[in-house]
Amino acid sequence: MKMLEFSPRPEGFTEVPERYVPGTDLATFGFAEQFLIWATRAAHMGSDSGYGQTRLDAAFAAIDAPSALPCLLDFLRDLEQQFGRPLAAPCFKWRALLADEARVLTLVARFQSAAAGVPGSLPKLSAQLLQTGQQLSLALSTAGLHLHPITNHARPSWPDGLPVLH
Repeated sequence: MKMLEFSPRPEGFTEVPERYVPGTDLATFGFAEQFLIWATRAAHMGSDSGYGQTRLDAAFAAIDAPSALPCLLDFLRDLEQQFGRPLAAPCFKWRALLADEARVLTLVARFQSAAAGVPGSLPKLSAQLLQTGQQLSLALSTAGLHLHPITNHARPSWPDGLPVLH
């Protein structure tokens, strides 16, 4: 069921909080979000060396989504052009979500929702970014990686025994 983006009560409009809030502990996210955050960080750090690219190739092959890697790299490049600056990416041990990572997750979740037929709004994006975002969301969805934004009403069921990406 889709969450209402407004309050149906007559006393006024109540804005729904952002679904991916910077500073959120990464352990609260599901596998899809953690994988996308890790891949974003690895793409940023691996841009200088072939070793990082090898790790990315192996990770995307392991989740049966080798076609999603070029889409992610194109999406991140186009997003940097849209922002006019490089995306911030900390080391892998950083346990909190950064603002740029929250934007990446939010955009990919919105692209996936739009592809699933859920009405929503994408911010004004360049045509190239719209195209690469759609390709990325389709490639991730095909591999079974669906982002499920956390709201205050629904927390993910992520038992302590399941693995967490670092």
